[in-house]
Amino acid sequence: MPWEDRNRIGFGNALVETTKRVLGEPVPLFRALSRPSGIGAPLLYAVIVGWIGVVAASLYSALFQTLVGSSMAGFGESPELTAALGFAQSWVGFVVQAILAPVGLIIGLFVAAGVFHVMLLLLGGARRDFETSFSVVGYAQAPAVIMIIPFCGSLIAWIWSLVLYIIGLSEAHGIGRGKAAAAVLLPLLLVCCCCAALGALFASSIAALATQVQ
Repeated sequence: MPWEDRNRIGFGNALVETTKRVLGEPVPLFRALSRPSGIGAPLLYAVIVGWIGVVAASLYSALFQTLVGSSMAGFGESPELTAALGFAQSWVGFVVQAILAPVGLIIGLFVAAGVFHVMLLLLGGARRDFETSFSVVGYAQAPAVIMIIPFCGSLIAWIWSLVLYIIGLSEAHGIGRGKAAAAVLLPLLLVCCCCAALGALFASSIAALATQVQ
């Protein structure tokens, strides 16, 4: 991984080369992570590229609100939600997100790596330690740089990272793509099901309340 040789080749060169190779040649790079050299390097890399992506997305959001107006105007029935989302799209919100992004990124990295590693343990696919899973998650943040593309960049980056998670866990742990995909996608499916259940419960509660009022 070029990033882990940044003291020799230079910080900027290592950042660019690692990003290019993770995006274009992920298999050999992630295969090498079966022998991780610590979580410090992937953590620093992920925070840097993730921060670039967050700043770009927040900047576009603030510019959009300045030029067009808040995209959350349709939430007029909920002033609190409108105010909160409007703040997130404001220039003050941009500054706050730029400052706090590294903290959120670090927390997210550990949570994602922990969930994926636990899933691998449950599926019998954790042939390496947590450090390996964390390294995969860290370097799989490379698509965050695509968030500099307005509007669709964030979605592309999110989907690309999911693909890299699967490839990376498969190669680094020496397991099949199917088991790696299950470790990545099953938690997402569970979250979606929980959100759908909560939404249905909320809707039924509102309907019941409306019936009682009538």
